[in-house]
Amino acid sequence: MRAAGVVIGICLAAVTAFWEALLSPLHATIFGSVVRLPIAPVVAIIANVGIFWFGRVVTRRTGLALLPAIAWFVVIFAAGNRTSEGDILIAGNNWVGIVTILAGAVAWAAGVYVLMFRRPRRQVPEPPAPTVPARSRTRAR
Repeated sequence: MRAAGVVIGICLAAVTAFWEALLSPLHATIFGSVVRLPIAPVVAIIANVGIFWFGRVVTRRTGLALLPAIAWFVVIFAAGNRTSEGDILIAGNNWVGIVTILAGAVAWAAGVYVLMFRRPRRQVPEPPAPTVPARSRTRAR
């Protein structure tokens, strides 16, 4: 089960990184001006936290849950480099692409921080109920 969880997590991370790279140059024309749509950073945050959580739940190991992060970084790094034809998915002048890389990395780091450094809450035992002294049967006269 652990091996299958790691493989599924790696595949999910690679696919979501590819889609995030494809979504980073997305733009719309509004009233004659081009506006970039920041959909890729939102997808990066939600997907990366979700993949890390999935890996942690399935494998029960934080180290194995981080393996998909390596696949995500490899795909994002490849998307930021030029191909031999000169194509590039995440350009340096695309603020959405830069924010996607930053948000994705922060999402992986936040997942690690929350799961590794957060201490489980200890349940505080309830205090015992106050005892009422029993009345003595002798009366003072």
